Amino acid sequence: MSANNKIQAMIDKHEIIEVSTNSRWCRDSGDWAGLVLCFHPDAHVQSSWFSGSPSEFGQQSKEMMAGHHPKDVQRHVMGNPRVALKGQRAVCEYSVILYQHRVIDGYEFDLTTWSVSLDLFEKRDGQWRISRRITIYEKDRMDPHNAAEVPESYFARMDLSGFPTAIRYHCYRNARSGYPPSANLVLKGTSQEEVVREEAVAWLAGG
Repeated sequence: MSANNKIQAMIDKHEIIEVSTNSRWCRDSGDWAGLVLCFHPDAHVQSSWFSGSPSEFGQQSKEMMAGHHPKDVQRHVMGNPRVALKGQRAVCEYSVILYQHRVIDGYEFDLTTWSVSLDLFEKRDGQWRISRRITIYEKDRMDPHNAAEVPESYFARMDLSGFPTAIRYHCYRNARSGYPPSANLVLKGTSQEEVVREEAVAWLAGG
């Protein structure tokens, strides 16, 4: 690879990582217009609770956050990004840890969800934007913010039977807000993960 090509690859990777980072920042800060602009208009977004277009994702995310308790906060922290480039296409894979503080049934909880994102990028008209986002979920946990304030029986009364074991608390708190698990939810170590990873490889090869 020539020096000029190496420099261009570095620029492309920087721009790609910046778009993925901005999408997470916009989601947490409530910049819904900025969130949508991180994606191509015909892109597809897939998460634990959503499957659809960027505009729908922005609107439903806005509605979800509007329904939260005033004390609720969240942060998507991304790290270890790896970008594979081929022509006008790229795949940016990175880890995400979602930290949430939620008030549920009058009690305060701290929730953590671990996942991996596959952002499939296309460069159109000189701009890198996400064409498809796939989130692969690994595990979660839910802890009382102050254990002394939550009765020991609270967790025993929770009905988690309808949720995948690996992220049952994540899905439970979303369902309590009116957003049940998506039919396209992908879990780490499953055949669904194999399929979406194979699709990402095939998609990149066409770049």
